[in-house]
Amino acid sequence: MARRKKREGQSLHKVLGVPALFSTAYGNVGSSIYYALGVVAASAMGLTPVVFMVTGLLFVTTAFSYAEATTMFPEAGGSSSFARHTFNEFVSFFAGWALMLDYIITIAISAFFVPNYLAAFWPILKVWPYNSIGGIVTIAFLVVINIVGIKEAARINVLLAVLDLGTQILLAIVGLFVFLSPKILLSQIHLGTAPTWHQLIYGISIGTVAYTGIETISNMAEESSNPGRDVPRAVKYVLAAVLGVYFAISMVGLSAMTVHYNVLPVDPSTKMTLAVPAVPAPGKLAEAGPYVFKSDPKQPIFVRVDKTDVNNLVVKPALATGAIYQSGGHWVTKLWGTQLGNVYEADPLQGIVQNLPAKLDWMKVVLSPWIAILAATILVIGTNAGIIGSSRLAYSMSGHKQLPPILSRVHPKRLTPYVSIALFGVIAALLVAPGSISALADLYAFGAMISFTVAHVCVVALRFKMPDYERPWRTPINIPFRGKSIPVLAVVGGLGTATVWVVVVLTHATGRAVGLSWMVAGVVMYVLYRRHQGFSLTKTVKTEPLPASVSEDIDYDQILVPIVGSRISDEMMVLACQLATEKKSAVDGLYVIEVPLNLPLDARLTSEREKAAKVLDTAARVADSFKVQFTPHVITARQAGRAIVEEADRRRSEVIIVGTARKRRVADRAFGRTVDYVLDHAPCEVLLNLVPKEYPTGGTGDYDEGMGGAGGAPGIEEQS
Repeated sequence: MARRKKREGQSLHKVLGVPALFSTAYGNVGSSIYYALGVVAASAMGLTPVVFMVTGLLFVTTAFSYAEATTMFPEAGGSSSFARHTFNEFVSFFAGWALMLDYIITIAISAFFVPNYLAAFWPILKVWPYNSIGGIVTIAFLVVINIVGIKEAARINVLLAVLDLGTQILLAIVGLFVFLSPKILLSQIHLGTAPTWHQLIYGISIGTVAYTGIETISNMAEESSNPGRDVPRAVKYVLAAVLGVYFAISMVGLSAMTVHYNVLPVDPSTKMTLAVPAVPAPGKLAEAGPYVFKSDPKQPIFVRVDKTDVNNLVVKPALATGAIYQSGGHWVTKLWGTQLGNVYEADPLQGIVQNLPAKLDWMKVVLSPWIAILAATILVIGTNAGIIGSSRLAYSMSGHKQLPPILSRVHPKRLTPYVSIALFGVIAALLVAPGSISALADLYAFGAMISFTVAHVCVVALRFKMPDYERPWRTPINIPFRGKSIPVLAVVGGLGTATVWVVVVLTHATGRAVGLSWMVAGVVMYVLYRRHQGFSLTKTVKTEPLPASVSEDIDYDQILVPIVGSRISDEMMVLACQLATEKKSAVDGLYVIEVPLNLPLDARLTSEREKAAKVLDTAARVADSFKVQFTPHVITARQAGRAIVEEADRRRSEVIIVGTARKRRVADRAFGRTVDYVLDHAPCEVLLNLVPKEYPTGGTGDYDEGMGGAGGAPGIEEQS
């Protein structure tokens, strides 16, 4: 019997448990450390672990809010779905459009860091524009893969998530034993100077990028076997793993690459430092660093170095954050920094490995390529998850009439939403092109804080709007109020994420300009589209779901095609190959030689066997042109119909594909002796193609080698 399975875009199988939810979510959230650590350290410096804890607390409140709302409404969509149930379609679109920006930035930032980690093998990949080109190539490759429809292997993702977590824990343990010194960590904190209050606030707003991917569990809830139980458990496990690893890794990173200052010349009128020539440290490559001053090769550089031209390295001018004073007749200032947020901003975990002490060089040799390959692989998967997420969200929003239907258009052959995949892939590639890590982080924080704030507000509002609605799990710490309850963590989380969003808007120029433009453009598109279609801006447009009988795909793993060389049987062979190509099935070609009663079954029948060989050889070449696995079979029998049925049973065929010509009914025979017998006795499904009686009969069995022509070879329908 053929397998029936739910079609993509319809209701999903509820088969996922806690391990699958945890590993997939950690694969997305935990991979953020590969780019978040350096970005945060560049601003927060010695307070980087504190920033990860503060943003981690926001992450806890957000994860709990998502867990409660998801167990109430176990469906894909995250905050967009929550807003639809809580408020209206417009708020749902607003949250969904912000989430779309998150997905696009996930694509861009993950893809951009892939070549930066592969720079362990090819150092030039750390330099712009080569890292941007590598990121764009990564996006283009995955866009093509997703349009073609090649599916990722879920088991590989789970394995990589486990390897990722294991590697991070190993690096944290080694680092804590080798580097950790509370005294050194505390000595790096110079609050007000390194970091300044502005840098600290900026670092906290950027730190949210470390927790990308919490939407994953919400989007997978529809496939969970028991969302009320499994989603909260998976969330708690992800929280424990992520917070522990991030805090430990950030301490190790700052222990390996401590915060120091460089004395730099400054223009007192502008309070900007001057560009100072730099060179690679002895034995280091210009592309990879670290660097020293050209005028003083013994002095390492801790602040940013402009690597646009590797033959002309300079310390980038920056605003003075400390006192400006005179030294040696020149105005100078102390500018603080750490190589974790400068030299290794694009590959921070590689920086930890490279700064292991000399006695652990053997470990460096092993870990360096391992980190490079694992990080690149995880980030490719993160990029792919962003592409899948954005296209799936666009498909869902289009299905709710929030976006034009062109964004949900499915490729007629590949059955993938190719328009949305290509569109959002191009947008992500454009964001990668400038090669600005901070700009990408700014944009992610902008969209993420909107989505997270909406989720918090929905949880609070639902406590009052739907107080009696079943909640398999509630966020902890609740205050009774007028017969209802107020979720304290959701309130705190909502205030926190809203505050971070305000900080992003006020302090992040790129986030403010591009983010607000994105939201305004989306709202304008939404209003124009809904008005043009005659839909309300706030009311949900219900789409009738397809009945179960038409929402399942039918897969045949093993197809049996009786072939006799007639035109009809030849066409059935082509039809079988087309079906097998789509479903990755195998085809058995069966040629039955009917032996007359006056001859033994093992009679030689040379001419018939030669004809069978020629017909099956042609069928094999047809299958090869379709890249389909084909197995030919020749059997002798007294009656073709019985032989076909017995062969189908022996080979456990799931479908028999036969064709026959319409003919005058004789007695009870509707189609002829052979086909009637197959229809009555087949152990599996039968696909029957009925053609007019005037249909041409000439096929492969009528052609001589090297010649064309048609004859009167009988088809299956005429073996009666």
